[in-house]
Amino acid sequence: MSRLPHASSCCASTPVRLALITTACVLSAYLFVRPASADVSVGASSGDFLSFEVGGRSAGMAGAHTGVATGVTAQFWNPAGLATLTQPQVGAMHANWLQDLSYEWLGVAKPMGIGVGSLSVAYFHTPGIQGVDEFDNPTGDCRVYDLAVTAGIARSLARGFSIGANAKMVRQSLGTISATAPAVDFGARATVAGASIGAAVQNLGPGLSFGGSAYPLPREIKLGMGRSFWNDRIQLAADYNMPSHYYDDLRVGTELRAHPNVSLRVGYRHEFGTPEDPANGLSYGLGLHFHQLEVDYAMTPSNAFDNVHRLSFGYSFGSGSEEKKPEKPKPEVEPPPPPAQPGPKVIASAPETKAPSPKPQASVQAPKAIAAAPAAPTSKPATETVAQAAPKPDQALATASAPAAPSEPAPSKPAKAKDLEYLVILPGYWSKESAEAELKALSLLGFRIKDAQIEKSPGSGYQVRLARTRSKSNADDMAASLSRMSFRASVEVASAP
Repeated sequence: MSRLPHASSCCASTPVRLALITTACVLSAYLFVRPASADVSVGASSGDFLSFEVGGRSAGMAGAHTGVATGVTAQFWNPAGLATLTQPQVGAMHANWLQDLSYEWLGVAKPMGIGVGSLSVAYFHTPGIQGVDEFDNPTGDCRVYDLAVTAGIARSLARGFSIGANAKMVRQSLGTISATAPAVDFGARATVAGASIGAAVQNLGPGLSFGGSAYPLPREIKLGMGRSFWNDRIQLAADYNMPSHYYDDLRVGTELRAHPNVSLRVGYRHEFGTPEDPANGLSYGLGLHFHQLEVDYAMTPSNAFDNVHRLSFGYSFGSGSEEKKPEKPKPEVEPPPPPAQPGPKVIASAPETKAPSPKPQASVQAPKAIAAAPAAPTSKPATETVAQAAPKPDQALATASAPAAPSEPAPSKPAKAKDLEYLVILPGYWSKESAEAELKALSLLGFRIKDAQIEKSPGSGYQVRLARTRSKSNADDMAASLSRMSFRASVEVASAP
């Protein structure tokens, strides 16, 4: 059987596939055109370390990750998966294989104005090999290693649809000879009817040249699909991988979030080249989540070689790269009591309600009062005349302003402490999406977010009003719990409605 012309037919149709990944028909159509057992040149490529899978979470699911990849390791699986990242992340992985072979990976991703940028370094190496000449004389250690530096960008084009691309520089050193070549990756992902569908084309480039002979890079085309169930506690995923340097393979995997901090994973991979392929078999994984730190372990059994063990780490910083530093909470101050309700505007004040003194001065003022109010009968006691002497000539206005009741309006009672309400606030989110992501994290950690609200901050950005309670001690306890879990929280007095 002749080799399939991958370089001409597959690459030319890649943009079409990326545009049509929103339907599952692409997967079945492509599998019909390219038989899984097609003749391939096994081992005829260079830079095979580029196919070494990154991340303990993905390896535990047997590499079924093209459609569901998230976090900084999505740069390897499908660069479009980084588009949903709302906060900076760093990740690292170490893997051992066949005792002496080691693989190291370090990456970082950060939301930016044009999308989410990423940068990673992959290093595959062996211990130094002692070199000899034709007479078996030692010539010193030979360095044998593979290195790839990758920079990527991902961006959402529409709701539920994103694209991404990587540019990488690949280098291989085989003792006294070495080669360097560029390569690119492209990916796309869409959400259709609750399922995530992804496609990626990786390691497109001119190949590595050793001593005048060129060797192609291990180009791969991947299609994947995944879906979450039971409030995201169970995730199922499947991938179909079509490498140019090996047989096609099918991968299926599942992840069970048994606890907000613990995830269990299992997957199965089947190579279609031969039933005895050492890559066939189950893989297992375990994930632990501590606040913003994730630790993932995976073991991939092998029928003919040593098991591959992967240990990876991921750390998320805050709530977003652009968020502003939250203002320091002001010290708690009991609100002042509300002012007394003002009474009618007094134009002519009535005299104090003290009983008039029976001293002779009252009889002296009586004629003056009579002069001010001649209509008053002279037969009334002088004390009553004095009480009526306060109004000014504008008798109607004085009467309206000073009612006959001698007591002033009683001031309203100040608000009691038990009538106050307290808010637990999570401030400092630069976008509504980052606040929603934080709420999802709180839900996974067991916090009740049913009554939580996302609202505009007084300055700029957004804040989360997590809870409202009449007990200040309950609010303080909740804020303290959030602080111990690396969340920023403050307690504020709710304003009167």
